[in-house]
Amino acid sequence: MKGETTWPVAPGDYEIGSDDSPVAVAIIGRGAASIPGDRFSVKGTLKTENIGIEKVVVNIISNLRIRFLIVCGKDEFGHFPGDALISLIRNGVDERMRIIGTKAAIPYLCNLPREAVDRFRAQVEAIDLVHPKEVVEIVGYDQEYDFDQDRRAELLLSIAECEGRDPGAFPEEPLVVEVPALMTEGGIISRSLNIASDRFASHMLRMPSERLSTSASLAVVSDEFGLILDPVDDEIVHVPSVQLAARIKSYLSGGT
Repeated sequence: MKGETTWPVAPGDYEIGSDDSPVAVAIIGRGAASIPGDRFSVKGTLKTENIGIEKVVVNIISNLRIRFLIVCGKDEFGHFPGDALISLIRNGVDERMRIIGTKAAIPYLCNLPREAVDRFRAQVEAIDLVHPKEVVEIVGYDQEYDFDQDRRAELLLSIAECEGRDPGAFPEEPLVVEVPALMTEGGIISRSLNIASDRFASHMLRMPSERLSTSASLAVVSDEFGLILDPVDDEIVHVPSVQLAARIKSYLSGGT
């Protein structure tokens, strides 16, 4: 819906900077960059290729002053949120709301209307400072890291270049999208989806091969309260996003 609301719309791991800055900074994974607050509008971390990106989208399209999105840091194996975010801006989504051309595992924007994606792509220009591009699989979480002098200098130079060609506020009304799944803190979302994923995977490991089927869909008990019924074991599971849970289950069972 369109209208005015408190900004940012969705909670997340971010820092608010200057109201007059046209630049948003998305740091991939567990990185940290210390830069002056007057050089950015919002600066935060991005760890997932689905709900994490959805939060970036809703927060940017509700602030017309943001015209550049600098994506920086080190991409993470599996999720590849940096690749997914850059691909979203460059390529958009298909009819299933899957980000086109990304190598991310589950890049579905199930909680966004297409209008939000179209506005996001029209409003901001992506600046790709993610490196290295090739990352390896690790056991556990990627380590936290601070930007070194060279990476920080690269970021500040990119910000200066954006400021030098600032086109001004986007010439339309703010687009405010309020979705319950995006109003939850990221840590709670991650734990909930991890529990659901572990449950789905555990069920599949116990099943004989002839029962494995990507067509066994989840039954929605309550979309409003995020309750689904897993038909494998007839268990009700709570998830932040019913649509994304279905995509995760399909992915784990060999679907797309």
